[in-house]
Amino acid sequence: MNTRSSFQALVLGGGLLTLGALALPSAATAAEVRNGTSAVVAPGETLNDDLFAYGETVTVAGHVTGDVYATGQTVVVTGTIDGDLLAAAQQVVVDGTVNGNVRAGGGVITVNGHVGHSITGVAQQVNVSSSGRVDGSLVAGGETISTFGPVGHGITAGGGTLQLGGPVGGKVLAWARTLSLGPNTRIASDLEYHSESQAEIPSGTVAGQVQFDQIQREQRQAPLLNGLFDFGGLVWLVGSAILGALAIVFIPRASARAVELGRQQPLPTFGLGLLALGVVPVAAVLIGVTLVGIPLAIAVAALYWLGLLLAWPALGLVVGTELARRVRRGQPMPVLGALVVGLIVLHLVTHLPVVGGLVAFVGLAFGLGLIVQSFRRGRRPAEPARAAVPVAVPA
Repeated sequence: MNTRSSFQALVLGGGLLTLGALALPSAATAAEVRNGTSAVVAPGETLNDDLFAYGETVTVAGHVTGDVYATGQTVVVTGTIDGDLLAAAQQVVVDGTVNGNVRAGGGVITVNGHVGHSITGVAQQVNVSSSGRVDGSLVAGGETISTFGPVGHGITAGGGTLQLGGPVGGKVLAWARTLSLGPNTRIASDLEYHSESQAEIPSGTVAGQVQFDQIQREQRQAPLLNGLFDFGGLVWLVGSAILGALAIVFIPRASARAVELGRQQPLPTFGLGLLALGVVPVAAVLIGVTLVGIPLAIAVAALYWLGLLLAWPALGLVVGTELARRVRRGQPMPVLGALVVGLIVLHLVTHLPVVGGLVAFVGLAFGLGLIVQSFRRGRRPAEPARAAVPVAVPA
């Protein structure tokens, strides 16, 4: 992926997280909340309410009369959910019954049981096994999508490989690199698919019309110098310089702390930034699962977004300062000059082939760590005889 687009996607993701907190369900504050290493609704237990569950493993083996909102490493339903299941996990498995809809995202989504309405899933793999049944429709996106059990209505799917092996009660609309239909496939309506090659469709498989649209793979020309002079990247460079200059002028002590931390504690700063990069978005979502927690979740998400915006200028200041110390021995450089030099160097390095993306990710984590560490240091009691920030980088 292009370095600039992957880096900016993280920053935009922080902004979308702020909006996402607003979209969380306004559940009653009396809804059941369960967490821990294993969040479980035990067999034989009936929960007459909505359930918010998070943990390493979330298991619904009993009966939930409301909706279930779950996140964790693994989410498993072996019991019955009368409402909807909304899940985000590495593995989402429905072995029991969900009488409402299933809305899931993660690594693998598997349906071996019964879904009373529809499934919407985005994952590496989305599977409806031969023992699974979906009374409504299936909307899925992933690398591999397979349906061997009956789907009552239509299928809309996009991904790498689409395998149809069971009855479908409505139209199938697909975008896939490869499409395959098994001998037990029966499509009650039309089949419209967009693929690189035409699929083999056994006689009698499709009751309606078959429409094939061949996808022509475009030969995209590599951007000049790996996108070094792309307009978006240059705007980001200038914007980072302006934001960093404002930070130096209005919060000079924090800027000085960032430079000091970058030199003295590089590894702890990187580790803290990497932790914040992954944990804070999840924490904001978990905080916002109740109506009372939504304002706090919005505040956390907004601070996270601000931290991402400040991370790159902070890293640029540290890089420029270190370069000035090593190259201009005995000749001080203005701090704003060091900031600009550092950002230009980062812009060049992150557009190198192969390693540019890794440098951008590591740099973002390190920069976020600088912001977090500076904030922590800033909350401590003021120490006497501390200079704010020099107007020039000393030799």
